[in-house]
Amino acid sequence: MWGDAAVNREGGEYAREWLSCPQVLRECVFPRLGGLDWFTFLREKCRPVPRESCLSLCCGDGSVERHLVRMDICRACEGVDISPAAIDVCRQDAALAGLSALTYRVADAETIRLPAASYDLVIGWMALHHIQNLSRLFRQVRRALRPDGLFVINEYVGPARFQAPQSQVDLINEWLHRLPARLRVGSDGQVRDRWVPPSAEHVAGIDPSEAVSSDRILPALEREFMTIERIDYGGGLLHWVLHDITQNFSPDDAEATSWLRRLRDAERDLMERGVLTSDFSLLIVRPPLS
Repeated sequence: MWGDAAVNREGGEYAREWLSCPQVLRECVFPRLGGLDWFTFLREKCRPVPRESCLSLCCGDGSVERHLVRMDICRACEGVDISPAAIDVCRQDAALAGLSALTYRVADAETIRLPAASYDLVIGWMALHHIQNLSRLFRQVRRALRPDGLFVINEYVGPARFQAPQSQVDLINEWLHRLPARLRVGSDGQVRDRWVPPSAEHVAGIDPSEAVSSDRILPALEREFMTIERIDYGGGLLHWVLHDITQNFSPDDAEATSWLRRLRDAERDLMERGVLTSDFSLLIVRPPLS
């Protein structure tokens, strides 16, 4: 999910989600970052760069690590993932790109043991909401960071298993109904009339780790780290209103862009009034000063 459509940790059905749509990023998310894309923002905020040694947790397809090295945010990056097949793809793509600074290994973030004082930067990019034992992982990251090291998190931090409260569901459906029918046509060709949260059992049945502890990420972080930067960039409305219809929001479509901006402004207003919380956050944290 996330410097552009290629930086998408989820893939599959989630490739149609709001953060995979370049127009949504340009209109709704990157303005929250001062108009910068994800990695330009990180390069500005993680100074001094390049960082010598970086670790990327649950690296997926390796796209984030390639961006980090190409943008000169780090000199060397190690990616870890529980999937041997994913690691094979990462290695192949790094080799094809001629990026010898990237290395990969199979490891489970639930049980990983990290060497002390080994990294200047650790990245958790749309991965932590899959972790059950967050406190253990965060202690490992804290131990592994060098004295001036930073931990960057870009995450879904909303309700576990996507169990949105009824007040949020009502707002999502209110704004979904306001959209013209042509903008509500899903990938199956049907007009979406309402959003119903999937049951927790359904979510767990598809992926037992999906959003298993998303609502505990921020409290767990606060116990182990000091926050340097935090951008709550929304998603409480946009995430689900735009579910499976982002393909209808072309930058060449003036009406679609106008509606996207109305949705963006409504979400911001609801957040500012405390009616809605942000379901997604970008944070840069560091271990507490001793």
